[in-house]
Amino acid sequence: MLAAYTGFRLPSLWSVTLQTTSLADGFHRRFLVATVLHPFAEWAGNAYWFHAAFSFGVLALLLAVIVTTVVRATTPVRRWLPVAFFLHPAGGYLFHEVGYLDQVLFLLLFVALWLGRRGRWCTATLVMTLAPTTHEISALTVIPVWLLAVWHSSLPTRTALAASILPVAVNALVFAAPPAAPGAREHLITRISEGGWNWRADALALFFRTQAESWSAYDPWNIALFLTPLVLVVIVVTAVVIGPGHDARSWVTRSLAVGASGAPFLLSFGGWDQHRWAFLLCVNLVLVAWVWCDGRENMKRAVVALGLGLLLITHTPMDYFDGFKSVPLTGTAFRSYGQVAHPDPQGGPFDMPLRW
Repeated sequence: MLAAYTGFRLPSLWSVTLQTTSLADGFHRRFLVATVLHPFAEWAGNAYWFHAAFSFGVLALLLAVIVTTVVRATTPVRRWLPVAFFLHPAGGYLFHEVGYLDQVLFLLLFVALWLGRRGRWCTATLVMTLAPTTHEISALTVIPVWLLAVWHSSLPTRTALAASILPVAVNALVFAAPPAAPGAREHLITRISEGGWNWRADALALFFRTQAESWSAYDPWNIALFLTPLVLVVIVVTAVVIGPGHDARSWVTRSLAVGASGAPFLLSFGGWDQHRWAFLLCVNLVLVAWVWCDGRENMKRAVVALGLGLLLITHTPMDYFDGFKSVPLTGTAFRSYGQVAHPDPQGGPFDMPLRW
């Protein structure tokens, strides 16, 4: 409840625009959600509220998975780590990020991990191959965590290699393909204009810019500098939690754990959302710790390292999008929640966005 209170918003026009870029329109990246939703969105007249309902549905499923995980957890770390996450500023940011395709990536990962725990690794691997078609940042977010889960399991080496290679190969194919076909933007705009909401032209521009053109719009080294203290904390905490290795496979697994925790740092060189990258670093730390802490770790060391680490990274700001602010836990803020939770003094938290 605290996380929802501090971070609630309606899905932004940016995130909703990126829920419409389907294969049928000629887009070759971030197309899975839009392709699945396409016939239903057409039936709903491509209305904003249809996409908002879908976004909150994804968030609700994520919350249901997390609550179920807490209830069924068999180790203290797995029981209390999700609770700590929602008390951390990252918990509010999860609610604020509603509508972003990141949340679909987390959901796919959770489904794959659930299948893997039941021995259905082939199906789980197929689920993870969908992640790169949802958003290419899966290469630096959920796929590294998936690789850790695969190698931390008791799978034979050959099976682990197969489960690792397929999602990585699909991600490589997504990067190799052109982001969109000629005329894709015009086709999409014609289709979604009937919805009567202000789609974001700059969101569609992502598919038609080179990486060099993106770097001309921001300084990736400045983003990396911003995230450097946070990624160092995340890596050190992970290294302390996992402890030293004893054989070749354990060293591989430990390397994957450290890499998975720190991988979102490399998003600095892909885009300018530094606060979102900070959030994803926190998420990956929690996911790696959850995968690792299955009862075989040093429990006291894990609890102390994670507790101190999460407290320390509260000092890294995770500013919200579009002028929104985290709502403080004060009586005055609670009394005037509508005005505090919305950047427009004339708007409220349940008003359909007009500009953002």
